[in-house]
Amino acid sequence: MSRLNTFVLCTFLVVLAYHTAQAQPPIQVYYDERIPYATSAEKGSVQGLTASPVASALQAANIPFEWKRMPFKRQLITIKANKKKACGIGWFKNSEREGFARFSDPIYQDRPTIIILRKGNNVFDGHQTVKSLFKDNSIKLLVKDGFSYGKYLDELIEKDQPSKVVVVGSSNLEMLQIILSGRADYFFAAQEEAEQMITSAGLNTSQFDLLSLGDMPAGNDRFLACSKQVPAEIIEQFNQTLRETK
Repeated sequence: MSRLNTFVLCTFLVVLAYHTAQAQPPIQVYYDERIPYATSAEKGSVQGLTASPVASALQAANIPFEWKRMPFKRQLITIKANKKKACGIGWFKNSEREGFARFSDPIYQDRPTIIILRKGNNVFDGHQTVKSLFKDNSIKLLVKDGFSYGKYLDELIEKDQPSKVVVVGSSNLEMLQIILSGRADYFFAAQEEAEQMITSAGLNTSQFDLLSLGDMPAGNDRFLACSKQVPAEIIEQFNQTLRETK
């Protein structure tokens, strides 16, 4: 085959691949409004620590997608149902989720997790580690049903079974109000969002303490998690472009 014919064939294949991608229905990319990870911006775009790298990589890879705002619990149910091409941004990866979702390479790594507690709550005196807290059944941990706190904390919660209050689909404001009311003593949060979580809920940071614990590991990786309707080849294409755009 001549060089000219080879060039023409390669050009044709590239154009065909591009138009084939464009002809596919867009992947629905789910996000929950969560400063600083994902916030709605102008013209239907979404930006933030997890949203921006995902959008950049998808666009650079010519993978059609559309943003859709959805509470995390519904994201979990929808992706697990595997009835459509859909992905959620900023997920933690664990063995249960790997059973029903395809995960990308990491899109962001958190700083070490901290705890949020009510200012002046002295039940924490003398506790410097998560393991110490979990052994004290007088201290109540607030958790969201179906929510992951990363491999280390998920496994420790499962193993130690600390005293806890479980809520379903609560907003940041509701979580913080539960802490202020004394119905629970603390919950886990990423350092990146802790103060903004409080102020965006219309509360004052002076009402809370943010506590770092000595045995908390490095921050968790966050991923793009997709239903298995999204082909593995698309995930790899996304990963390759993500590496190039970082």
